[in-house]
Amino acid sequence: MLEQFDLDLALSKSDYEQEIPGLRDRLGELQRTLRDMGIPVVIIFEGWRASGISGTINKIAYALDPRGYRVHPIHDPSDTEQEHSLMWRFWIRTPEKGRIAIFDRSWYSRIFVELLTMEHDPSLPPGALEDAVAMEDQLENDGTLIIRFFLHIDRKEQKRRLQKMEEKHPELLARGSGRHGKLKEYDLLLPYVEDVLIKTDRPTRPWTIVEATDKHYAVAKVFRTIIHRMEEAVRARETAGAGAVEPQPAGTVTPPEESSILAKADLSKSLPESEYKTRIRDCQRRLGELQFAIHGMKIPVILVFEGWDAAGKGGIIIRLNQSLNPRCCVVEPISAPLPYELNHHYLWRFYRKFPANGTITIFDRSWYGRVLVERVEGIANGGEWRRAYQEINAMEESLVRSGTVLRKFWLHIDQKTQLARFRERETDPLKKYKITPDDWRNREKWDEYEIAVGEMLRRTSSPAAPWTIVESNDKYYSRVTIMETIIRELEKRLKA
Repeated sequence: MLEQFDLDLALSKSDYEQEIPGLRDRLGELQRTLRDMGIPVVIIFEGWRASGISGTINKIAYALDPRGYRVHPIHDPSDTEQEHSLMWRFWIRTPEKGRIAIFDRSWYSRIFVELLTMEHDPSLPPGALEDAVAMEDQLENDGTLIIRFFLHIDRKEQKRRLQKMEEKHPELLARGSGRHGKLKEYDLLLPYVEDVLIKTDRPTRPWTIVEATDKHYAVAKVFRTIIHRMEEAVRARETAGAGAVEPQPAGTVTPPEESSILAKADLSKSLPESEYKTRIRDCQRRLGELQFAIHGMKIPVILVFEGWDAAGKGGIIIRLNQSLNPRCCVVEPISAPLPYELNHHYLWRFYRKFPANGTITIFDRSWYGRVLVERVEGIANGGEWRRAYQEINAMEESLVRSGTVLRKFWLHIDQKTQLARFRERETDPLKKYKITPDDWRNREKWDEYEIAVGEMLRRTSSPAAPWTIVESNDKYYSRVTIMETIIRELEKRLKA
């Protein structure tokens, strides 16, 4: 595929100097327009080693207001980044609305550098490209403009440039050998590079192959492409704004049969207090042992707790936390997003909280708020919450594929039990802080929430990340069931 591009294309210095000032002015103007529209931009630069990526980025950055963009040079992962999945460090660098993130190499280079085996039979691990494409899909669906470049030179030109770099700046070549040394393996990488470019090309974010033998031509083409894509984004937003009709957010668009999933739960299940005390004590001791083991094997663990108000999430989380060493475990209580978090893709704030290898993160509510409270309350429109099922599944599959243990619990109670617990909280001075007007208001929408919960369980319970519905009318039964489920999952992973 790449051999079809004419690498002799060039732009004279005089023509370049005549054209570039106008391109700079237009790019600066579009940066301000996109800022005012709240459109985030991701610009990705990939290419062969010595193809001129850094120099091209310098020219582009000169046209931009530095307060509105950030360049992310992608090096070998830091110690912290090595403790997470490959895509984690890119997710946390995605831009907020109205800002530009320029990636000097990206997840694609890291897939080659970190994941492509350079043995006799090179290969990419399953799922590597799927994770990258899924992230871009999610960002794009949320309104991010993604512009991708591959700077192309032939092997002779690369060899000439590398020799020149070695003569003039040997320290630069040596410094880059660890980071992108594999990218010098032109003949070996060529079929894999072409395969990735073809498989990840999309109509809405095509790869732009930049003929980079002549640097003037390359810079001008990059300028023109960025300007063209930004102008398209502005026109699309203006068109959508002029004729858009807000989708109806009501959860009742889903058939009420979804609630049958919860109807199967046997809420009469209970446990005598004497048996509870024995089993909970055994569970807490075993969990402490297992935490020590998973920490040594560097296995990250995510425990997600969702459920009805007053279902007992806080109680089980407290008892779990009592079992675990707090140096390797953290509880993340999730409430409404803060203003700066709203300026990012809704999953961004959760990626920042994911555990490092060997640690446990307990989510007291989670990203499922998108398809529950945000759906029922109309905070997310119909397109946003319907899209979220696929986005959540892709994220969770990526986490599990990268080695994370992920368990999700829905704590289920009936309306009668919830009412009794609400009234107890109102009359108990030590529990009164737990009840809020929102709890009563949410209770009035029980039927809508039940439909939303049913669809959530059906559409996001996968072999990689299944839901466990926990009958929680009896707190003793609920707590022991959850702890024993977690213990079985951790033991299973350790044996594997």
